[in-house]
Amino acid sequence: MVKYPWNSGGGRMAPPRFAENGIMRKISSLVLTAVVLLPAVPGYAADYEPPIVVEEAPLVPVEVGSGWYLRGDVSYSANKSVYDVESLEDNIDNNRLGGSIGFGYHFTDLLRADVNLAYIASDDYDDGVISAERRVWGGMVNGYLDLGTFVGLTPYVGAGAGLLYTTHEISGADPFLTDTFNSIDSQYEFAYALNAGVNYQMTKNLSVDVGYQYLNSPGTKYVDVDAGTVEEGVDFHQVKVGLRYDLW
Repeated sequence: MVKYPWNSGGGRMAPPRFAENGIMRKISSLVLTAVVLLPAVPGYAADYEPPIVVEEAPLVPVEVGSGWYLRGDVSYSANKSVYDVESLEDNIDNNRLGGSIGFGYHFTDLLRADVNLAYIASDDYDDGVISAERRVWGGMVNGYLDLGTFVGLTPYVGAGAGLLYTTHEISGADPFLTDTFNSIDSQYEFAYALNAGVNYQMTKNLSVDVGYQYLNSPGTKYVDVDAGTVEEGVDFHQVKVGLRYDLW
């Protein structure tokens, strides 16, 4: 215990003020420091730029096969075959039925295109002495313009280009016809098509298509049986009915 001396009046002397003076000096220093630094704070705040937050765009799943479709058609050639002539009518079979398969893509709601491989027609002749046959195939790229949908029906127009593949085979005792047919035994020739029709959507992905196609190959050769000469240019007026399945 610390004892303080008595003063001359008989009372105790006051304790020393060293500790109190030290505390006051520390408080004064802190206040002075705050006063000095306070003007610099607004400038620092003005120079501060908050970080830029970049929000990432949400991931949108891409549908596999979106826009693509498959199609299949049966066709009937309404015009006569180049070998449908009176001199052969008792011994020739002119098959006008055909079919095609293909795939396509929707570029927009109105514009689409497809690729098709088609069996178009055939002719078979047999009189017991001479037998002959012709087969016609086609590979086409077609573009279409859909004209809008009205009460579920979508009319369209289109055009296409590709190749017509034709084969001729003959056997028999007539060397003239044999040589003539063998001269055009197989050929690939340019072909073009004009299309029109209407499409009806049965379900979300499945629709039925009814259309007309004019197919022409100016350079494809055939034998004019009556004249015994080789001619150029064949065409087909085809009526088509098919299904189209959208993969989206």
